[in-house]
Order: sequence, then C-alpha cells, then structure tokens
Amino acid sequence: MAKKSIRVSHVAIPGDLSVLKLKGYLRSALTEVAEGTGDDEILLIKVLVPRPLGLKAGEKLLDKVLQAIVDKDPRVSRVSVEFVDGDVTPEKIAESQARTQKEIDAYGHLLQESTDEGESDRH
Repeated sequence: MAKKSIRVSHVAIPGDLSVLKLKGYLRSALTEVAEGTGDDEILLIKVLVPRPLGLKAGEKLLDKVLQAIVDKDPRVSRVSVEFVDGDVTPEKIAESQARTQKEIDAYGHLLQESTDEGESDRH
C-alpha cells in the first residue's frame, strides 16, 4: 500500500468568542479545513485556543465536541488542542506549525503505520 501524505491544518479560535458559540465555530471551521482532503492524505488538525476561553469552556466540552467531529467525519484523522497565552497571532501559529513539523518528522511514520493497519482491517 502506498504511503499517505500527512497534512496538518491549524485552526485559530478567536479570543472574543463566547463558550456558547465555540461549539458551532469548531464544527464549521473543522469541516471547512477537511474540505478537499483526499484518500491519499492523513489530516491532522491542531486547534489553537486562547487560554482564558479554554478555561471557561473546560476540557470536557472541548473533548466532547472534537471527538464528535472526528467520529462523524472520516476525513479527519486526529484533532489536538493547544492553549495559547493571549490572542492567537500569526507568530503563534507559525511556532505551533514548527513544533508540529518536528513531531511529524520524528513520529509521522507511526501514524502512517497505524493508518495502514486500519485500512487492512477494513478489507
């Protein structure tokens, strides 16, 4: 089986968003990011959340919403949350992208292997 390419997308959550609007924002943002994902890609999404909003929303709410998105959308392989101090700026997104790329360089082969195993289980 050919190796799939790993695509990482970052979603920045606005700091002025209310907890009530967070769920809908996450759903639409992650669906938009997943558009155009091909069968030859593994899509990883990193959600950057301002720390105060993350604390208001709580870990359980974020986990529940994000897990529901992963369960319902087969294009999304994994979603992770990163809390940032202050607003989510282009610089903070770039820093997160650099850290994520280092992780993929070191451990991406494990993700590809687990995806290949999952594919063989489906056949």
